[in-house]
Amino acid sequence: MDVKTKSQTNPLLQVNIQKKEFRTAKDEFRTVLKDLSFTVNQYDFISIIGPSGCGKSTLLRLIAGFDENFIGEIKIASRASGNKGYFPIEHRLGKIGYIPQDYSLFPWLTVHDNIRFGLKIKKIPREDQDPVIDRLLNAVHMQHYKKYYPKEISGGMKQKIAICRALAVNPESNLILMDEPFSALDAQTRNSIQSNLLEIWQNQKLTIIFVTHNIDEALFLSTKILVMGNEPATFIHQEEINLPRERDRTSPEFNEIRRRMLYLLHVAK
Repeated sequence: MDVKTKSQTNPLLQVNIQKKEFRTAKDEFRTVLKDLSFTVNQYDFISIIGPSGCGKSTLLRLIAGFDENFIGEIKIASRASGNKGYFPIEHRLGKIGYIPQDYSLFPWLTVHDNIRFGLKIKKIPREDQDPVIDRLLNAVHMQHYKKYYPKEISGGMKQKIAICRALAVNPESNLILMDEPFSALDAQTRNSIQSNLLEIWQNQKLTIIFVTHNIDEALFLSTKILVMGNEPATFIHQEEINLPRERDRTSPEFNEIRRRMLYLLHVAK
């Protein structure tokens, strides 16, 4: 299924995957993604939902450039310095922010130094690093925890630091991929960090592709939801979410879309 956004002006991401296969232990080929196409514009917040194991994480890995072994094409545009237009990125790796399910923080580094790690890799001058780190910590209300180690902070705080670290390197595309980042958090922490993420998305003018199994989370966050069917996976439905911000999770409009998404997930299994 070919899914396109309403406006095709300066698309940030164009994905056209004809086939993605894995070799099994029996030396057979298993097709996990087939005929899957979609376009993402700047400032979209797109959530992808679907049955467990259908290929959502695989799709993110292809977009990020971690896996180039597929048939098809992925085009990403990046803002060139001093240029209002866009130019294609030939090699995606390192041009996109990626936040996995686990926090992937270095336990021997402080909160501050975990965020600083990417800045060091990019050889950002030391005098320019601290202002970036302080701005991001303020954005997630963790400015008082920068000298703490990962073992000394909660799961929700660790996830906030993972988000800060991805944003600190200022990916050229302003595209952030998030693979079920809040799945291990309790409901109250999850709701709080969702609001934090929306604030960051709006203030920093990001584009986010967000994988989740939680329909309420997708509805609360997204401008659009894409529903994946089971293997070989493709998109079976797209839902434009035109609910106002801040969204009321108990409103009739919210729950009407929720019921529709639940039905589609049931059909997709």
